[in-house]
Amino acid sequence: MKRKAVSSRNGRLRRPLGALRPRSKKSSLKFALRSLPRTPVDWKAWGEQAGREDALHDPKPEDGNQKKLLNDLWVTRIKQKPFNDRAWKHYWEAVKGYLIGYSLVSGINVKDWMLLPTQRTVSVVISVMNEEATVMNVLHQLQRMPLEEIIVVVNGSGDSTFQKVRKGSNAIVVHYSEPLGYDVGRAVGSKLTGADIVLYVDGDMTVAAEQLIPFIAAIERGADVALNHISPYLKTYTHWDGVSKVKKLINVSLCRSDLGADSLTAVPHALSRKALDTIGIEQLMVPPKAQALALAKGLVVTAPWSVDVITTNRVNQHNAGAHNSVSDMIIGDHIEALHAVQKLGGARLSFTDLIRKRSYLA
Repeated sequence: MKRKAVSSRNGRLRRPLGALRPRSKKSSLKFALRSLPRTPVDWKAWGEQAGREDALHDPKPEDGNQKKLLNDLWVTRIKQKPFNDRAWKHYWEAVKGYLIGYSLVSGINVKDWMLLPTQRTVSVVISVMNEEATVMNVLHQLQRMPLEEIIVVVNGSGDSTFQKVRKGSNAIVVHYSEPLGYDVGRAVGSKLTGADIVLYVDGDMTVAAEQLIPFIAAIERGADVALNHISPYLKTYTHWDGVSKVKKLINVSLCRSDLGADSLTAVPHALSRKALDTIGIEQLMVPPKAQALALAKGLVVTAPWSVDVITTNRVNQHNAGAHNSVSDMIIGDHIEALHAVQKLGGARLSFTDLIRKRSYLA
């Protein structure tokens, strides 16, 4: 009979030498987290191994829609590995590794693709006018992703923008010979898509597909509006221009001072189907109004990622100088936005007056 080990001090049973202490749930979680890839290099290696395995075990699609099939496999993979929202470099490297691994085994060249962290349908809307020099670069980045559709609204162009888009891409192209006005094209494009997530970009500003992923991911994880966090690119408040100040005014008025000057006037941004239905597609013609209504109606509004569209913004005769037609229009849009939410929440919104005895002069 095996003798039990007894402590010489207090007579309590002592665990035999070499016996394993059972791991608690908390320590098991710590162990699991330690087993996750930690650096971009680790994530790339993990992705490559996953890509090789999926290429071996999953058949090629008969309909030729390899990009969407691969995205479905990818989403299944990343559900097993939690990504930190603040470390998108890890996600990008994991995708890169996954595509390399898949390509090496399958023989299909997919290395330039960028996979999405969602199986929901994603469409992109672009409104363009005289963007022949840049629009194809923008479309190239978008076509790297497994999108449901790309809708390009060409309006008032006097160059070859329409011809280039129609000939050089698989986008749905809507053409108007006359200018529709700022942001009307986005509303038109939004009306044509039934996707779960709609991403908005400009045709004169090339943004890498990798930089668009955080906006899509934010909607996938429960947000309704994902704004471009442009506030870090602004100078100190005393040096802000009037447009930036009025953007902040709207956010502060609706108890979202954390958004700073972040606004639907800046791309890229993304909207959920719920947001489009709640706000109303026609309201997208006035972006500050759409944002104010989203906040007033309790939608989840976030600013998950920063893309510098300030220093890269193309300067023209309409937006140059302290006072110009574009800035005047945007300031007017914000006044319209305030008026719209005051109809819903009263003239003072959430800033009630509990000090004055106004009834004495009624």
